[in-house]
Amino acid sequence: MEEENVVPGDDRPSERREEERTDETPAEDPDKDNPKRKKLKSWLNNMFRIKMTDGRVLIGIFVCTDADANIVMQVTSECPEIGGEERFLGLVMIPGRYIVSIEDRNDAGKFAW
Repeated sequence: MEEENVVPGDDRPSERREEERTDETPAEDPDKDNPKRKKLKSWLNNMFRIKMTDGRVLIGIFVCTDADANIVMQVTSECPEIGGEERFLGLVMIPGRYIVSIEDRNDAGKFAW
């Protein structure tokens, strides 16, 4: 005797439930080979230094961005551009409109500044 897949509260025959299932494999991404997307992916989990319009400098690990050029960084510290004391912030979101410049760390593990 064959066991049926029984779903509580579902009176439809099991054959009909099987027909409604869709293939779970994701569709091919048309932008997969887009050079801009590749560049963004290469930035993930890299250390960045961001200068802001108010003179502050944030140093942290790049996590993500969005269409408005907002950036999320983790393990971030704030360093005033001239003097001052470094302050640990953690996870931050930086609005794109306040970003003046962005630098990534080179292969030697040092920033270009």
